[in-house]
Amino acid sequence: MINQNCLKLGCSVMRFSRQFSRRFSRTGVLITKGFLLTYLILCALTPKISAGKEAGKESDKKDPKKLTAPAGVWIESLNKPLAAGTQFSLNILVGNEMQPIDGLFGISFELHYSSSTYLEFVEPVEATAGPFLEPDTYTFTRHEPENQIFFLAVSRKRGAAGQSGYGQVMQLLARITKGAPPLWPVCFEIKNISANDYAGTAVPVQAGPSLCLTVADTPIDVMPNPFTPNDDGSNDQVEFKRDGGMPGNWSILIMDRSGRAIKRLTNGEYFWDGRNEKRHKMLPGIYLYAVHNGKQTIKRGLLWLIL
Repeated sequence: MINQNCLKLGCSVMRFSRQFSRRFSRTGVLITKGFLLTYLILCALTPKISAGKEAGKESDKKDPKKLTAPAGVWIESLNKPLAAGTQFSLNILVGNEMQPIDGLFGISFELHYSSSTYLEFVEPVEATAGPFLEPDTYTFTRHEPENQIFFLAVSRKRGAAGQSGYGQVMQLLARITKGAPPLWPVCFEIKNISANDYAGTAVPVQAGPSLCLTVADTPIDVMPNPFTPNDDGSNDQVEFKRDGGMPGNWSILIMDRSGRAIKRLTNGEYFWDGRNEKRHKMLPGIYLYAVHNGKQTIKRGLLWLIL
């Protein structure tokens, strides 16, 4: 429909053209009418052009492919540090509620891990398919321990349709060894991902954040505190108690309030009798302690020595 303002202006121009025709030549009148016709056409089309632009904007808003990044491939996080000797599952997920994947049929990727010192993988070392692409899937696992890499893949079988949405695609079982020290870290990262639909066409994906785990810190109880090193046979020494004992490579540093070293416990020693390195008795007061694993501080606190 032509804009009402266009019609009003068009009528005014028509009246002007009649007056113009009385004074000027026929050629001038034709030129005037030509301008009028062009103006009316533009008035008629302008709302449609504007509406088309607005519709395009609305279409972009409704099309998630134009607004969202590719679905991510990531490792499900664990809620807390793992104790030494604990078995755990590396769950590989694709997509999420905000960034789902469309038509996934198969996916392959590399899983890198930062250290194998206190990490082992459960035999048989083979990743299994997750529920997102089940049932009827093929899986592939190749482990290069010397490079700390897994090459993993999972695919639906021929004839199956691609899967849309988000969920777990693979699972790999691992274990922290029993000798792992507290706060030992290990990180896992996904790289070089390739995904396709049932026709073999590439499906856009991207690597999610890496997953880093630490070994849980075994509690260290410091008791009795205060202690009374007066050689009466009761509470004469303070003990640093830990399940499994103090590792031989740990040390416990006793300091005065100024930070000056008084005594260092090494090679599994776990008690202090209130004496310095020269076996001299220390005065009553507050002392500091710090438990170290190499350069890493495991625990620190205060000791009360009273007589």
